[in-house]
Amino acid sequence: MKTNIFPVIKLTLVTLVFFTGIYPAVIWAIAQLAPNNGKGEVIVADGKKYYSNVGQTFTEDKYFNSRPSAVDYNAAGSGASNKGASNEEYLQTV
Repeated sequence: MKTNIFPVIKLTLVTLVFFTGIYPAVIWAIAQLAPNNGKGEVIVADGKKYYSNVGQTFTEDKYFNSRPSAVDYNAAGSGASNKGASNEEYLQTV
């Protein structure tokens, strides 16, 4: 059993350190080279801030409909409705 458990513990610790420290630091460093330091593209229109790479609502049938958003497609905040497929209000929205 010792021949199996110690390598597993070592692998767990190595992956824990890598995926919680090294990998996020490398991705953050790469993002700093991007325009706006990896914070995404901010568009200001009519005094409001919008983020360009987020889902949006479409009202015409010729567009593919994205999933419903509980925060009206505003990337500044995050949230969810936690409504399931059995919720009548959710089914009407979808």
